[in-house]
Amino acid sequence: MNTYLHDGIVFDLTRSFVDVAGVEWEWRGQWTPAGEPLLVSPGLPDSPVPLPTVYRDHGPLIPISPRPSAAQYRAAVDPDYAATVAAGYVENHIAAAVAPVLTAHHLPPSPLEQTGFRGFLNTIKGARRD
Repeated sequence: MNTYLHDGIVFDLTRSFVDVAGVEWEWRGQWTPAGEPLLVSPGLPDSPVPLPTVYRDHGPLIPISPRPSAAQYRAAVDPDYAATVAAGYVENHIAAAVAPVLTAHHLPPSPLEQTGFRGFLNTIKGARRD
């Protein structure tokens, strides 16, 4: 039995849930003597709470969709990932080929060189030379 009916809502206990505050809850197969599933927050694994109590105290429980695997991510980004890798296109090479290397002469001069305290020091230094 992996479902539980509460307030007319069928909860699929094989999925994790998140409450309105963003706390994740999951069922680890434990039941209360009254037949209610005990939910556990991964941050507090030693304090299971009955599902009706979590539902009442923490608002509605939203089921979390299963997280996609690495293969599913690759398929979404590049459906022909194997052919892309076989052609020699590797992310590190693409990033290195596109990103320019900046040197110090690409940067604008610091405003502290001309104004402020450093500017004042430069005028004193210049006055000594004259």
